[in-house]
Amino acid sequence: MHKYDDLKPKQQGYIQKFHDGLVNEAQELEEEFEVRDAYTRSYIRYMSSKYCDMEWGPAWIVKDKSRVATDGRIGVYLIPELQEYASKAPRVISVQDFDEDRLLDQVAMS
Repeated sequence: MHKYDDLKPKQQGYIQKFHDGLVNEAQELEEEFEVRDAYTRSYIRYMSSKYCDMEWGPAWIVKDKSRVATDGRIGVYLIPELQEYASKAPRVISVQDFDEDRLLDQVAMS
C-alpha cells in the first residue's frame, strides 16, 4: 500500500499541489470538493500541467504498475496518498458552506 509519509519530499510536494489544484477546480466550477482514490492519465496530465509545473503526469505514478486500477478501468491510476493527505489537510470551505452574514458577524465581533 502506498503511504504519503513514504513519499520523497518532491513527491509529497506534487501531492500537495495536486490537492490544492483539486480545491481550486472545485471552487472554479462551484462543485463540491472531492478527492477520489484514482484518476485517469489525461486528468493527471491536466492537473500536472496546470498546478504542478509538469508537462506530463509523474513517472512514479503513471509508470508504476502497482498503481494501475485492477477493476478493469483502462488508463486509471491509484493515488491513495492524495486521499491520505486530504484527510490531514485543513478543511476546505466550499461555496455552499459560505455564509456571508456569519462571516460579517465574526468580523464585527473582532
